[in-house]
Amino acid sequence: MNSTQKKLDHVLREGYDLDFSTVFEKAFENYKKIALQAGLVLLIVSVILVVLIMAVVSGLLGVSNLSETLLQINLDTPFPVILIYIMAIALIGAFLSPVAAGLIQMAHLAKNGKDFSVSTAFSYYKSAYFKELFIAAFLLGLIGAFVSLFPYIGSVISYAISFFTFLTVPLIIFADLKAVDAIQKSIMLVSKQPFVLVGLLIVMALAIMVGLVALCIGIIFTLPFMYSMYYTIYTQIIPVDSEDEIEQIGTPTED
Repeated sequence: MNSTQKKLDHVLREGYDLDFSTVFEKAFENYKKIALQAGLVLLIVSVILVVLIMAVVSGLLGVSNLSETLLQINLDTPFPVILIYIMAIALIGAFLSPVAAGLIQMAHLAKNGKDFSVSTAFSYYKSAYFKELFIAAFLLGLIGAFVSLFPYIGSVISYAISFFTFLTVPLIIFADLKAVDAIQKSIMLVSKQPFVLVGLLIVMALAIMVGLVALCIGIIFTLPFMYSMYYTIYTQIIPVDSEDEIEQIGTPTED
């Protein structure tokens, strides 16, 4: 058990305190350091994803049929269509999960004055953590896609799942947890301070939307604030003390 896991066990036993303004200020300062390069990463990923989806859809369904099909998917939809929909959502999320890890790693490097680049966001594709990131995102994607089939209540459950599991990725890459354990520990950690955390995430979402409207720079360049917030919340819950430990837990390990 490494020192980070020991800290995690202590926090799970004793709980933790979060200062709302401190977390927000630290997250925003960190965001300013990564906004441009993280925004470029999201732009690249968005373009690639749109091109791939359009290519597959135009070949199989036709673009017009896609929007109609997605809007009409519910529990009355034929089972093969539901299965394809759920698997597609889960797989897309799973294959993109290393990018989320890379953006959080980018925030980590920026906070500690380390060099980073656009390539940092893709470093976890060749990391030993890839498998756990993929499994965690795939499992959460399966559950999220399934509950989305239920009108109204499905959206509530989906948001709740996203909220209670938002620490899963940093727990995998910084605490070296397995996928299922990281999901469980995320739920346990968030459950200890749900009101402060939901407040932070709501303000984060509002800040992203304000930046989108007021600055006219597009959600691509305001969305990195979310990853900065996730990272800041994690480090406020489980501090990293020494330079040596930063190097040990912050750098992806190779297979």
